[in-house]
Amino acid sequence: MEPTRITRNASLPERRLFKYSRWDAFNVVIIPLHIGFFVWLACAFHSLPLWALLVLVPVQFAISLQNAGANHNHFHTPFFTVRGLNTLTRMGFSMTAAPKTPHNIGHGLHHANPRSWNNDTLLGTLGLKRAWHVQLLAFAQYVAESLGLKYLVLLYLLEIKQWPSERLAALAAPGEPELGKRFFDKIRAPHKLREAKLDLAAWMMFRIALCVIDWRFFLFYFVPVAYVVDTVRLAENFLQHWGATDPADASRDSVSSYGRWYNWLTFNLGYHQEHHYRPGAHWQQLPLLRQQLPADRRTVPYTHYINIPLFYPELAVRLARAKEQASAATNA
Repeated sequence: MEPTRITRNASLPERRLFKYSRWDAFNVVIIPLHIGFFVWLACAFHSLPLWALLVLVPVQFAISLQNAGANHNHFHTPFFTVRGLNTLTRMGFSMTAAPKTPHNIGHGLHHANPRSWNNDTLLGTLGLKRAWHVQLLAFAQYVAESLGLKYLVLLYLLEIKQWPSERLAALAAPGEPELGKRFFDKIRAPHKLREAKLDLAAWMMFRIALCVIDWRFFLFYFVPVAYVVDTVRLAENFLQHWGATDPADASRDSVSSYGRWYNWLTFNLGYHQEHHYRPGAHWQQLPLLRQQLPADRRTVPYTHYINIPLFYPELAVRLARAKEQASAATNA
């Protein structure tokens, strides 16, 4: 999608519906479409053959990716002039994915605390380097999370028990305690906590509805498929940044992908370097920023999901050597 530049016109009346562009309606309309898809799938679960259920797994991955792109746009440039409509939109995105306020706070911290992904590995990012029993435990924890237990426990400790952010971070994010502390500092703000509760309520109500339709569908298909999709989606930050020309430069610190179908599906999520360069730019403006970026920055064709070391062995070797040299210089 590469339409003309979208800017907010101050001369327009404040009561207009869309804050930036009527094209944002396409981001919003996916909410009932996604909800309808999963309701249909729950109702049709027992009548569908195994091959159809397997074919629908990549469809659910595409839905997850589309939800991420639309929510990402809504987070950075809220679609509506009326706050209540933005709240309902965020709750709608939460229903078929994850509670969006916690996710959005984490995304904001990602922008505020840039890092290099060039020294990371894809398998490590996906958690596939862990022992099998640890991976099975991770799946069991995911099942518990799918029933809302994780969110309810953290909400109880945060609001009722009044645990400090440091203690909550040690429990929920032991690998990144400082980042976890900043997360809980932000989410305990009254307005953010209220938003998180609304998103959690929408998220849980949708899952309860799926259980009411068919609890076997929810436990034996929806949750395992969501686990696979979410595991693959864990790679997203890695794929959007691995091999970046200069992780310290906001115009070269990430990787863009200009695949037409990929950006059509995700509402220009592929323009990641452009987004880092101007985080507040509307999603329709991102293609226009392409010409402002340096020519030596890195891009990949088709989709971010081909940006893996297997497809770029020379780059992987070069980055590995740079990592070894940096480690040797540090230990010298």
